[in-house]
Amino acid sequence: MIAANAFPLYMPFTFRGISKKLGFDVKHEAKLSLDTDATRLVYPLESIQVVAPEQPLNIVWMVAESWRWDMLDPEIMPETWAFSQKGFRFMHHYSGGNGTRMGLFTMFYGLYGPYWFSFLAEQRSPIIMDILQDQAYQLGMYTSAKFSYPEFDKTIFAKVPKEFLHEHSEDQGWKADRRNVTDLVRFITNRDSSRPFMAFMFFESPHARYYFPEESIIREPYLQDFNYATMSLEDDIELIRNRYINSCHHLDSQFKRVLDFLEQEDLLKNTVVIITGDHGEEFMEKGRWGHNSEFHQEQIRVPLVLWVPGMGSGEVDRMTSHLDIPATLMPLIGVQNPAETYSLGHDLLGQEMRDYTIISDWSSIGYVGLNYKAVFPLGPGIPKDRITTKDDQMVEEPAIFFRSHRDELQKILLELGRFKSKG
Repeated sequence: MIAANAFPLYMPFTFRGISKKLGFDVKHEAKLSLDTDATRLVYPLESIQVVAPEQPLNIVWMVAESWRWDMLDPEIMPETWAFSQKGFRFMHHYSGGNGTRMGLFTMFYGLYGPYWFSFLAEQRSPIIMDILQDQAYQLGMYTSAKFSYPEFDKTIFAKVPKEFLHEHSEDQGWKADRRNVTDLVRFITNRDSSRPFMAFMFFESPHARYYFPEESIIREPYLQDFNYATMSLEDDIELIRNRYINSCHHLDSQFKRVLDFLEQEDLLKNTVVIITGDHGEEFMEKGRWGHNSEFHQEQIRVPLVLWVPGMGSGEVDRMTSHLDIPATLMPLIGVQNPAETYSLGHDLLGQEMRDYTIISDWSSIGYVGLNYKAVFPLGPGIPKDRITTKDDQMVEEPAIFFRSHRDELQKILLELGRFKSKG
């Protein structure tokens, strides 16, 4: 069944089909699938207990489109790199998806991507946003894309008043990023200093077709006439990649504007700063360009820089995930509950080690462990089960994975249903 996926237009030949042709009445048996319609959310698992801090921390949360892990480099992004040396830099960090929808969902909810469908249906916001609003945080949300696509205005920011959701979307993302940063800085400048604030921004500079101003050019040659109809991936991919690098260099300049402002205003002493990407971007290293197509390392690994006042700094060399972000932030805003009552993640600043993480797209999930990667479909249809090494190399005996990871796979099945109840 795994090999069948290599054949274009493969049509499955089943016993049920041939039996019907021979005149036998074969009863239909339901296939195993994730039934999102027959469940309701139980989120959180128990009432959240909060003791608001006497001196609440501000939060500045910056997410960049298609920002893969190896772009956080002292040459490509010197300003962000320098800031990462002051806080924590996570060396093996994974998004929760290979696209924007699952990437942002997992970092705000700490739950596996398939939960998205139920949260969208119920228009349930994440607990962290509910608590920040309960604690009278001033909110400034900015995006160089849209809050309505994916439907973050009906999930992550479902309870945030529309007047706090600001969009500047233009043909060239770097221009929108500049306008949004200006507005974000203005929001913080004009805030009520007696109350904490949260600022969120989604940057578009590294989104294909990777636009940038002339002063951001650090890689030449690059593909100057980037036309989807006339370009050749085989001939132009390195020139396209150079465009991407230049766009990431521009992204660095916009992160710098925010970080410099926080430092100049002496806000880093009481502000948590998160800098990460929604997902990665592949440049034909393993046969794909872009994202949202495979769970290749290039599409799912992203940078994560975390600054928490008074918590120190350093490189974190273990596996971490977007799933871990809520479990890290919630204690900082006074949540007393253990993380497992509201998420599937761990505190990034704690001692718990992660042996695997889960990546999701619209129709499948990917298990990423220390040695193996496995992809499974969420519902019925042509199977897409694939077993590789963590770094996407084929393995000779996939059955070894199933025998050695039976307990983990059972746990994942339970986790996919932990925050749901039938009825």
